[in-house]
Amino acid sequence: MKANRLRFHRFQRTLVYLFGLGLSAPLSALNPGSLNALDQLDRQVERTVSRQIERQLEETAKRVPDSAGETDSSGGLSSLASVANLPARLSIRSASGREVFADVEVEDGWRAVERQWLVTVEADELHHFKQPGITVMEQTSLDELGLTVLRFQASQNLDSREQLQRLLPQALVERLDRNHIYQPEATSGVARGSTTDTQDPQPSANATVPVAPLCGAPVTIGMVDTAINTEHPAFAETTVRQRDFLADLELSEASRPPTDHGTAVASRLSGRTGTTAATRLPAATLVSASVFFDRQASIAGATLLHLVEALDWLQASEVALINISMAGPDNRVLATVIRRLLVRGTPVVAAVGNGGPASPMLYPAGYPGVIGVTAVDQDRKIYRWANQGQQVDFAAAGVDVAVAVTDGQYGTQSGTSLAAPVISGQLACALADTSFEQALTGLKQHAVDLGDSGRDPVYGYGLVRDSH
Repeated sequence: MKANRLRFHRFQRTLVYLFGLGLSAPLSALNPGSLNALDQLDRQVERTVSRQIERQLEETAKRVPDSAGETDSSGGLSSLASVANLPARLSIRSASGREVFADVEVEDGWRAVERQWLVTVEADELHHFKQPGITVMEQTSLDELGLTVLRFQASQNLDSREQLQRLLPQALVERLDRNHIYQPEATSGVARGSTTDTQDPQPSANATVPVAPLCGAPVTIGMVDTAINTEHPAFAETTVRQRDFLADLELSEASRPPTDHGTAVASRLSGRTGTTAATRLPAATLVSASVFFDRQASIAGATLLHLVEALDWLQASEVALINISMAGPDNRVLATVIRRLLVRGTPVVAAVGNGGPASPMLYPAGYPGVIGVTAVDQDRKIYRWANQGQQVDFAAAGVDVAVAVTDGQYGTQSGTSLAAPVISGQLACALADTSFEQALTGLKQHAVDLGDSGRDPVYGYGLVRDSH
């Protein structure tokens, strides 16, 4: 009954949005007893409302109290609703109690490190930052990508793009952006119904069936995520090389790097997803970059600077591809780094995000050339909170799927984060024998067309079945 009431409240809000925009709603949708009404209205919004209006609707919805408690069938909140539960300013502290930085809400409801900005610079441009109101904090060389990133703090009265562009040359303004914070795109293991113990001798509906490995090729795969619990039995036959990019911050226990999300994603990528399952990629080496700090309500966060440092390190590690099961806002520095990776021949596979079908596009999946992956359930229906749009390339199983959970057990979780490694694993296997173009063509040819005929904004080219 509670779930129905929540859905009816959202149904009422959607009607208000539609009528307020001058859109017509079908008469059948006026019956609040119809559980299909909201889905019908959602589809109408997606067809007729522009991306900018969708952004406004999402921001309005986040200000409605009921939306913060609305869950999907697997018990998870949309990623945007989860972040909306955070305080406007969250202090991230070291073990000694010192504030390392503050995680704050900025424009359009995104999160960023308080008053910190990043910009890619050349040596002869550094003098522009030697002026009142700007404090240079760090200069980072991304040697493998051929970039230098400057991190600086703006004074309170300069903390906006509009103010900074009055001080800096336009060429620099076009390359700078906030030190945004990104988040994982999977339902937390502590959410209702998202994790179930599979050690019971009686097989459940989600029990993992013993199958052969995905492939036996000695591929090297990169991954940017939370830390991985490498002591988990899921990785007993897996080579995992991992680096913590937050180690020098010496974070407090409350903010210490979590392991739940990365452990689940890694098990879907190269490890095992159950006690009787075969290791997915037994001959592979998984190179993992841990970039997340923990936040209240188990919502992890990763700063953009740590993310781009990790991507440069993975490029130096000569990985076949990089799996990114996180999402967040468009960012000029991130866009530049992703372009450099693609130009250097490193494919990037990313979760499209769990913001919901009316959510604005999330990144890095939204960047040209990145392989965006959405999630479907066992009935091939789209995950309720999956983002939709031209960034969707493929669909894979990602709802109530078997994963390794951080406490050494196995369970089930949901999210586009868990669909992305399915595509990454199959693409990595193909790259062992062929070019990227041929491997990508093979995925398209084997994809099962779902939804509208041909490529569509919901399923992309279609479902790539998990051959494992």
